[in-house]
Amino acid sequence: MMQFRGLRALALGATALSSLMASQALAQQASDGATIEEVVVTALKRSTTVQTTPISVSAVTEKSLQALGASGIQDYFRTVPNLQVDGNSPTSRRLTLRGVRSAGEATVGLYYDETPLTGPAGTTADASSTSADVNLFDAERIEVLRGPQGTLYGSGSMGGTLRVILNKPDSSRYAGAVEAQGNSVKGGSNGYSVKGMVNVPLIEDKLAARLVLYKTEGGGYVDDVLLKKKDINDQHSSGGRLMLGFTPTENLTINATGLYQKTMLDGQNTWYPALGKEAYSTNARVIAPTSDNLRLYNVTGKWDLDFATITATSSYYKWTLLRNSDYSPTLSGSRANATACRNWVAGGPAPTGSTNPACTAAQLSAFTAYADSRIPGALYQPMGLTSWNHELRANGSLFDDKVDWTAGVYLEKRDDYIESKVAKGDAATGIINPNDLTAWRHVGTETKQTAFFGEVSYKPVEKLTLTGGLRRFKYDKTVSGQVLISNFITQSYVGPAAEVDASADGWVSKLNASYQVTSDIMVYTVAAKGFRPGGANNVPGLASALLAYQPDSLWNYEGGVKSQWFDRRLTLNAAAYQIDWSNMQISATSANGAFSYLTNAGKAKIKGFEIEATARPIQGLTISGTAAVVDAKLTEDQANSTILITGSTGLRGDKFPNVAKYSGSASVEYTWPIQGELNGLVRADYAYVGESASQFRPTYVYYEKQGDYGYANVRAGVEGADWGAYLFVNNLTDEVGLMSVTSAVNNPKQVVSIAPRTAGFQVRKRF
Repeated sequence: MMQFRGLRALALGATALSSLMASQALAQQASDGATIEEVVVTALKRSTTVQTTPISVSAVTEKSLQALGASGIQDYFRTVPNLQVDGNSPTSRRLTLRGVRSAGEATVGLYYDETPLTGPAGTTADASSTSADVNLFDAERIEVLRGPQGTLYGSGSMGGTLRVILNKPDSSRYAGAVEAQGNSVKGGSNGYSVKGMVNVPLIEDKLAARLVLYKTEGGGYVDDVLLKKKDINDQHSSGGRLMLGFTPTENLTINATGLYQKTMLDGQNTWYPALGKEAYSTNARVIAPTSDNLRLYNVTGKWDLDFATITATSSYYKWTLLRNSDYSPTLSGSRANATACRNWVAGGPAPTGSTNPACTAAQLSAFTAYADSRIPGALYQPMGLTSWNHELRANGSLFDDKVDWTAGVYLEKRDDYIESKVAKGDAATGIINPNDLTAWRHVGTETKQTAFFGEVSYKPVEKLTLTGGLRRFKYDKTVSGQVLISNFITQSYVGPAAEVDASADGWVSKLNASYQVTSDIMVYTVAAKGFRPGGANNVPGLASALLAYQPDSLWNYEGGVKSQWFDRRLTLNAAAYQIDWSNMQISATSANGAFSYLTNAGKAKIKGFEIEATARPIQGLTISGTAAVVDAKLTEDQANSTILITGSTGLRGDKFPNVAKYSGSASVEYTWPIQGELNGLVRADYAYVGESASQFRPTYVYYEKQGDYGYANVRAGVEGADWGAYLFVNNLTDEVGLMSVTSAVNNPKQVVSIAPRTAGFQVRKRF
């Protein structure tokens, strides 16, 4: 039944397109206003259109973001084929493209203008688990580049790159915009947002400032039935950015940006289905707030010369986060552990080669009482990072535009830390006391990356373009750590500071060929390599052979077509690909089950297909659809000389966890004139996510299924040339869509789902 639903959802786009073709005659009689607008992107670090860029790239424009009512990545990612977002809290948001998903450094490069943002490594070296989500008000467009982008964008782009392009200051005119929204979540609380932008020319045609400010209150819907607290996942966000644009000459532009955003989630988004028929309930023993504070500064200069454009960019960002979770189940699971008891009695672990005396019944009773006195408890983890990023590049054309070239150098210096503490919670209120500690461990990571890169495109004949790219990279990573307060319950003990170094260098490459069959049809093929840096673990009691882990890499082989039909009223793009992934970085668990670490094991093959289409058959009507199929499987057991095959270890033939085989989306928007400049608008969006699982092994005791759901959003309103007023309902049918389902020892099944039905209004005005 699940597979039927998946195929049916993927067929939505094809069905819509068939009906469009049947009405070809009507479309050809439509006015020129029905033509689909070309979107200019800078995915190749030079300006091209989506249809002339010979890679799989999607662009979500500012107009599309407004039509979706999108303020963050959770609001638009379903409209992009093969883009997946796991988690929906400030400190838990993992990006995946084409099923390239694994713990470790990011597999998707995330850029805000020229700045690549990477999350902190944490205690598990899993930087990919945290991705920034800056408010999208006054964003020019989103570019999603699928497939490895290592030659131009470096490590972290082995699955692809997501770029957020912000509107820049305009020194030619005054401008402004305001937007307000109110909403109510079914069974939850109310929310609202207010946003504003003002653009001021300070010196006409020379200097301008652009200021954006916003505040958002998101309504919660998860109730803690044990602590009798409702809507514990209310979310609060505020921030802004100030941009200065200076154009001293026609050939030189300098933009400076300062950005700040603060986001806080009052409690966890996870809830427990076992608590009863009513969804969105938890019996967590602590309320675990999470937060992030991002400060980002960037200066970018572009100098247009006769032979090239020189771009120099420097960024600094400081990102501090607080990650919390209920640690009570883990503490409860070890409350009567005999080894923990005898080490508690002895004040620490026995010297190497010996063991502490066994606990007596009285001592075990005393240890259990001690463990119980530390429950409820929370994993309280303040963390953060600072990063400097610099890039200098040049691009230009030669020989009457037969050759396009890009070359550059890159430097990154990143320092991050985490203070991983186990803090006592109040049994009555669930409030965490960060000063009453059961355990404390510090981990720090220093990373330095340098690279030289370049791409050259050559047109041997008018319609054929051949592209080659190379990147030479080198990185050094140092991981240090120390246990400052012993956790006798989970067997982590005070000891001297430890430090592990890891480094590597190498090449990544890309080969691309494209052929412009007609002015409206292009075919292309790509072979590209992606890579991620290795690193080091800092885990109590971990064997020395597991301290360092190596880089992993993949090759992506792809063929695609980009086409426009019926006088460019229909755009249809598709790509098929195969990814061969080797020496995978995977997450493993320590012998006592209390700690995670990274190691290398196994190979995988990912085969997939993606399609996206947009049509305007008649004036005012726009129909869009996407569909994706991802078949991601291991081709080798995830085992090496240091990993034992257990019930949870992935084996050859196992499907990737958390990667749905089928996904798709469809939207229909219709606008019509009412009177003068006043127009009416109705829009419907539908997204489908197929079934996936939480683990590799179907026989594993904690294997859970998730997904196979669809949901619809509807929107209607009136708008003029520079204003609009709308009503909307998200998740119209109130689908309980399970985005994530997990379970573990001493932890019942817990889920993260899409939000319940949410209704609201929005008004906007530009001036």
